[in-house]
Amino acid sequence: MQEVVDPFLGFLRSLLEPFGLGNYAEVIALIPYLIVLYVIYLIVMRSITISFRKVRMPMEAISGVRLLVRLLFFGVALSTVLAAATIISGTALITGGAIFGTAIGLAFSRALSNMVSGFYVLGARPFRVGDYVRIGDAEGVILEIALNYTRLLLPDMTQQVVPNSKVVDSEVTNFRIRAEELMHQRGVEEHLEWKGKSFKSALGGLKKLAKGTEVFRYTFDVQVSKEYNMAKVEGFMNGVIDRHAGNFIERPELMYWANTSIAVTYRVAFIVTDPMQILGVGANIQADIVGFHDYMKTSNT
Repeated sequence: MQEVVDPFLGFLRSLLEPFGLGNYAEVIALIPYLIVLYVIYLIVMRSITISFRKVRMPMEAISGVRLLVRLLFFGVALSTVLAAATIISGTALITGGAIFGTAIGLAFSRALSNMVSGFYVLGARPFRVGDYVRIGDAEGVILEIALNYTRLLLPDMTQQVVPNSKVVDSEVTNFRIRAEELMHQRGVEEHLEWKGKSFKSALGGLKKLAKGTEVFRYTFDVQVSKEYNMAKVEGFMNGVIDRHAGNFIERPELMYWANTSIAVTYRVAFIVTDPMQILGVGANIQADIVGFHDYMKTSNT
């Protein structure tokens, strides 16, 4: 390998010397190598995603493998750059290091902060791939957790990349919960309807239902002006809930949540087994409940 590299560096140095850049031949020679390495990285990452999806590997496992591969390629690139630095002349190293170090420091300071935050997110695990979460003012299904960002599928089916530094600084709500935890919070006498079948919470029945079972309990708020008749509004909302009840594990809940001088806030909660249902049947019930505005205008005429 060295027999190929040395002649190439000599040729490159001869081309650069007329321009006073002969000492930077080693650095410039790294550029095509890093480009090729990056192309290989993209091909490998794409192949991993396609192959693992074909065998129906969970998204969280795919994300973990992609992270390991990303770290591997980053380590190879970094070791190559450091190895090249040992053969660059002292003057060139100091001069080039000062210039490129400043540029990199300015350009990637935020990226480094995101990477540090990424280690925290991966370690603390406030969510995982496939969870439905709310991060600050963004919410959706987690598609990928990388070192420097978290990728979300939003309710409008677009994707949003959230920097991990923002994840750490924001309030995070994860709507995933284990069924046994939900049942415990409600008390052992409560019951959960599972696709039309009622499972009692007493001992054996609860264990069969709850062991290892995870569900998503999503909530959204509806503000109602005090100009409306609250009894009629609640009647309308309960009617909507009854029409949609068959789409959920159990009948969605309507809760009185807050009261201000101008409005009353109701909170609606529903439970599904698949986070994508929040974007489907969940969005449908939200749209119908908000229709109370038109209903009240029509009923008053």
